[in-house]
Amino acid sequence: MSTFSLPLLRACICDADEEVGPRKAGNNVKFVGQSFDAPFEIRVPAYVPKARGFMTYSSSPDQPLLGVPIREGSLWHLSAQDRFEPVTFSLYVNGFAFNMHDGTEASVSLSPFSLVRNCRFQSGECAKLKSFKVSLLDCDPCCYFAVRSNCEREADEERSDWVLGLSHMILLITDSLLPSFQITCDPVPGAPHTYRRLMAGYLIHRDTSSVVSVLFCELQAHCDGAARVVMYEDQSCDSKVSEVSITESSMCCDVVGINCSCFIIDTHHFATQTPSERKLWLRALSNVKVKIQNKAPDPSDEDLDHYRMSIREHIEALRATLEPRIVNSPPTHPT
Repeated sequence: MSTFSLPLLRACICDADEEVGPRKAGNNVKFVGQSFDAPFEIRVPAYVPKARGFMTYSSSPDQPLLGVPIREGSLWHLSAQDRFEPVTFSLYVNGFAFNMHDGTEASVSLSPFSLVRNCRFQSGECAKLKSFKVSLLDCDPCCYFAVRSNCEREADEERSDWVLGLSHMILLITDSLLPSFQITCDPVPGAPHTYRRLMAGYLIHRDTSSVVSVLFCELQAHCDGAARVVMYEDQSCDSKVSEVSITESSMCCDVVGINCSCFIIDTHHFATQTPSERKLWLRALSNVKVKIQNKAPDPSDEDLDHYRMSIREHIEALRATLEPRIVNSPPTHPT
């Protein structure tokens, strides 16, 4: 079967129709203050963590794929020899597999921090293909696939179907790990350490390249020139796991990807239940950073009530977009 040569990987660029700003961490992050992609949300059923401690899961890409393929088709894969070769591609509920013409099979399990993006090559035969890439939050490993058709419109549509299918599976995995809990602005009664809370909810935290945790995270208003994101075992806020200090030099940024729900605070990586929930967290973080940068005085109780009221309005708008969940168990393995 025919192949397409690709001499230089660096010739691949992300599609111009995706909004791209200043980046770090593998060219996949976008800083707060820029416009966000319109979210396409799916909801999956609740998974409640155990009463003691917090849940951690393996996010290793070599986990077994679950069930039977939900979609199969023919794609082109960029091989280790820098050539696009035909493969049979199978999409599963927690990842994908592809069979090459020599019988070799490869599989990759997805995680909440997997990314999928359209891309294109600038020259040669490869530029005629409609390409996309699947990667982890780090720049490597990265898998390139492409659609080939004599009709450009049909190729665009087929690539969109694959990209949306992959991004929906990532959102499903993310949502399946998180408990059923609405973001709240209210402090915990009888817990003074939560009285400066602006908003709080469950997030997925990337502990290592192969382990993620489900933690209850709380954004606290600035005090003495810094704010905090405090991570607890659960919504009772009895047991603190860690915290991140937010200063005027902190990096709070978006991650660019189709339907991506990830964001970064300095060296900490988080995933929210939906892209619009991510936007809510980043808007609140941006507002806090602006106050710190402008040397705003510590907020009074009245100020805190005003801030919470504003965030609640956005939360109510977010709730109006939610849809019923559709699964009841996480497709990844507890550790």
